[in-house]
Amino acid sequence: MKFKKEGDILYIISEKKILKVDVNTGDIIQSKDVFLKNSKTRDLLIDKEIIYARDFYKLHKIDKENLEIIKTWELGSDLSSDICALGQDENNVYVAIRNGDFAVINKSTGEVKKYPISESSMWDMIISDYIYAGNVDGDLIVIDRIDFNVICKKKIHRKNFKSLLLIGDEIFTASQDFSMSRINRNTYEIIGTRKNCHKKMFYLVGYWKNYIITMSPPCGEMKFWDMLDLSLYKTIYRASWDSFIEGDILYEKEGNSIVRSELKDLIEYDNSG
Repeated sequence: MKFKKEGDILYIISEKKILKVDVNTGDIIQSKDVFLKNSKTRDLLIDKEIIYARDFYKLHKIDKENLEIIKTWELGSDLSSDICALGQDENNVYVAIRNGDFAVINKSTGEVKKYPISESSMWDMIISDYIYAGNVDGDLIVIDRIDFNVICKKKIHRKNFKSLLLIGDEIFTASQDFSMSRINRNTYEIIGTRKNCHKKMFYLVGYWKNYIITMSPPCGEMKFWDMLDLSLYKTIYRASWDSFIEGDILYEKEGNSIVRSELKDLIEYDNSG
């Protein structure tokens, strides 16, 4: 199950279905079988009138109102060319393809252009003034949004740079080498690094006030870190994949449910009992 939020609606992919759920009441507004088969590789990108759904090496364009597939792009052919990450701006959808290719799809025309950006797969990206991405080799890659040239490629981690956040003039990164780094967004210099954040794979959930929140589902841990020195403030023993923060609320999966929690309640929560 994957989910994204827009306004007061949660858009959920579960098996063959896409569901729309009212975030305040939990009521299912709409549910429809969209896909022919079950898959664990799907993910969502929500646009104004369109849902873009990643499906192995395919990308589906889905009408947001009636949940019908309008168009499908086959951007690869097998496991060596499946989709690793998605992003968008007002004009384009950006698709990171396994082994380093980068597809740019014009939203208006549907035209696809591919660029050889990285020598290894890019796992995560954020679209801002530039496109910021992390790859299997542990590099931070900064891509120009106009000509899609690589502005910066810098080694940050030993391997599998899996997750990143942009906060003001800084970039926060997480890797499967179990470290987290804080980087100057203007110079790309590393300001600080915290090793052994978790004992197993983890990711950056988001930030709240002056805390970075990480989760390691294999460890069953959620951690709050001081944004300035990356010191550990608090550990809570629960975690799931695909959690995110909006405002003061944490959204996370718990079994087949989606749970909302006030971050101020979590920060005050006493684990000792």
